[in-house]
Amino acid sequence: MKPMSISRSVILIMLVLPVLGGCQTMLPSAEPATVDQVYTARGNEPGWLLKMDSKTIAYEGDYGGTKINIPAVEGRPSFNGMRYITERLTIDITYSSCADDMSGKRFADTVTVIADGRQVTGCGGRALPPESLNDTTWKILMIDQLPVLQDVKTEVRFADGKISGTAGCNRMNGSYSIASNVLSFGDIATTRMMCSEKQMAQEAKFLALLKGKVTKRYSVSGDLILSDEKGNRATLQQVL
Repeated sequence: MKPMSISRSVILIMLVLPVLGGCQTMLPSAEPATVDQVYTARGNEPGWLLKMDSKTIAYEGDYGGTKINIPAVEGRPSFNGMRYITERLTIDITYSSCADDMSGKRFADTVTVIADGRQVTGCGGRALPPESLNDTTWKILMIDQLPVLQDVKTEVRFADGKISGTAGCNRMNGSYSIASNVLSFGDIATTRMMCSEKQMAQEAKFLALLKGKVTKRYSVSGDLILSDEKGNRATLQQVL
């Protein structure tokens, strides 16, 4: 048999390399987070906090009485989740929604940590929106994609078909109904206090949003986004 020519060898190598590269991209990521991301989990009784990024795992347990800081390790796929095993820490992340037993806030993952032989369970990952707007309280983060005044308190509460709170100056009260992802507001009554020009302008923009029908949706982080057909928009963060 004649030896394979150099040109034919080069062609075969060029054909095989993309296939191998494609296989490599199918492997799951072994890092807990990318360089600019931090995975956070926490629990109660006793209070504990876990933070992981691509370089470090930091755990505080027993209300800060136990502190473990170690280099990040490879995660191993487990049943519906990932497991990270070190000498002092074993971390199991299960992709199953979890509600914090004190605040009621919902998260994407259930997290169990064994730290120096002691096991705790709590919630981690991204925040999930509440199952219902009823009996929830929010603060306003942005109006028309501009941050609200930092030194001014805002509060929006939904309860039993009523909306109340403040957009930065006057107290407001009114009614609302909800069908699917659409909110319909009735007349909103407010007190008649005078505040700074900036506070009054912020309040006016928010009240303009509450006239008629408003579409609601949630961001990846669980923030509530309200918008109407005229382009008015507000982003709110749940207060627990």
